[in-house]
Amino acid sequence: MEEKKLSPLRFLPDVLEFPWGSVEYRLADLGFVDSMASEGWLGGNTLSDIMQTYLERVVGETSFDWYGTQFPVLVKRLDVKGRTSLHVNPDDEVAQQRYDAFGKTALWYVEACGPDARLFLGWKRDVTAAECYQACLDGSVMDLLYSVKPVPGESYLVLPGQVHAAQGVKLLEIAESSELGFRLYDGNPGEREIHLEEALDFIDFKAYRKPEKGEGNLLAATPQFTVHQIFLRETLKSHASAEDSFLIYICTAGAAILKAEKDYQLKAGDVLLVPSEVTDFFLLPTQADTRLLEVRLDPRPDNDLVSEPVEE
Repeated sequence: MEEKKLSPLRFLPDVLEFPWGSVEYRLADLGFVDSMASEGWLGGNTLSDIMQTYLERVVGETSFDWYGTQFPVLVKRLDVKGRTSLHVNPDDEVAQQRYDAFGKTALWYVEACGPDARLFLGWKRDVTAAECYQACLDGSVMDLLYSVKPVPGESYLVLPGQVHAAQGVKLLEIAESSELGFRLYDGNPGEREIHLEEALDFIDFKAYRKPEKGEGNLLAATPQFTVHQIFLRETLKSHASAEDSFLIYICTAGAAILKAEKDYQLKAGDVLLVPSEVTDFFLLPTQADTRLLEVRLDPRPDNDLVSEPVEE
């Protein structure tokens, strides 16, 4: 009997509320959040179930070799009405050795800004561990942080070891499939647990260094994911292959159709997962000024540490 071919997948959102706003998980395989396919013959199945059954047919060989049966990328939206806590994420090596987990690299894409919108990304200047520790305890740490007033359409890479927080902004986050983070400071002392001692030895205490901008429409090229922005003005044919990565398309403006064995509508805010097995499709704009983000996983260096490579 011939195997049924996979098709592009949509997932139901999962919303979690926080004191500062809310997080809407659009695509996540995290255990405590496990996105559920919303339509098609896989509708009603969770992302982890789909991964367990179809493995590299969903993600491609690159992802399966490194991440095994966990989907390697998460997509979520943060609606930050107040100000988040100050956090830091470990890298893959620290996360694996201490917590048997993945670290976290993230891209923040700015969707909307309130009048007091700010992003806090690392330090204004080099600081010492002792200075950071004391400032987090006495509440003066926010004065030491490098901050920017974001503009919709901008993107910022949040690297492991980089302290970060957000205020008054709506963000799309594309990240490694992990929520392993450590709270260093909270604006409401005593309400939530602080993990300052656990994180102190992997914080980057150097002044913030703005990453070099990628060529053309490349927003991020990291071992964990690659993100391109597509200004979709005419029909675009897929260049994927069966051994290649999955693709995630996120519509940030306008509207489009992904035409495979049937048509998949993409309007602003929509997220669509195209499994590695789906190699023949077209993207067609249906509105002017349509913009998409395309997320994929490129081959990782042989000496890159995520987890022990999975033996087939």
